[in-house]
Order: sequence, then C-alpha cells, then structure tokens
Amino acid sequence: MPVWVRDFALLVLRLGCAFCLIPHGWNKVTNWGFSGTAAGFAQMGVPYPELSAAVAIAAELVGAVLLALGLLTPLASSAVIVAMLGGLLTAPNHVFTGGGMTGGLLPWHTAGKALDRGVGFLDEKWLGVSAFQFCLLGLAVLITGPGGISLDWVLFKHSRWLAPRS
Repeated sequence: MPVWVRDFALLVLRLGCAFCLIPHGWNKVTNWGFSGTAAGFAQMGVPYPELSAAVAIAAELVGAVLLALGLLTPLASSAVIVAMLGGLLTAPNHVFTGGGMTGGLLPWHTAGKALDRGVGFLDEKWLGVSAFQFCLLGLAVLITGPGGISLDWVLFKHSRWLAPRS
C-alpha cells in the first residue's frame, strides 16, 4: 500500500472519530455544563462523578480536536480510550452492569441480567456500544500513529513516539 493511502486513511479515521466525539463533549459543556454533567453521572451511579465528568469533557472536546489535528496524538487517543473505557464500564443498561450501577465498579454478577433482557454486546439497546467503538478507534490511532497528514508529523517527524510512520 502506498504511504499516501495509509496517511489519508489515518486522516479520515482521526477526523471521523473527532466528528463523532465533539458533539458529545459540546453537549456536555453547552447544554448541561460541568455541574450538570457531574450530577447526571452521579444519578447514573458513575463512580467519582466530578472526575468522570472532567475526563469525559476533556477527552470528547480537547482530545477530539487534537485527534482531528493529529497533534499530541498518543496523549489524545489515550484520553479518548480512558474516557470511553470509563463509559463502557459504568454506563447504565449494558452487559457489565445489567441495567445500572448498584454500588461499586463492575458488578460482574449482574451481566447475566442484561443478557437475559436481551441486551447483547453490540446491541443498539446497549448504551456502551458507542463507547466501545470509540475505544477501538482510539486504540487504532494509538497503535498506528497519526500518519503523515498530521501536525505531529510536521512538528515532530523525528520523534517515533509522536509521529510513527513506516
């Protein structure tokens, strides 16, 4: 595969991820605000709701913009992965929680309840499906790097950590 095709594909991947993440972060900031987001997280039973809200907003806004630009890509993709893992493991109505947190992170014994209700791992009724997809996108960008069409490549092309490229 020509390098330019790979670079273009990584650009599309980064832009697509950012395009889908930014509205989530924007909604949290403009409609709910930080305190509203934290309160919503607390109501859903998300552990450490203030910290979780800050991480989610930072990843969905700042991390997504950095991904789109291809700037500080390892940090941006790691932030997205961490935030989305948090959502994946604590969102109500998914396989791990069986319909909501009942105290503590990851009550594995409730997974069967969700499966009994017909909520599958990639089912649309499962609220964690988007978080799972964003985790995969973040992981792909973290592993491959931003590609040659990125600010990391322009600014740090001699740094294999910030701009790996074969």
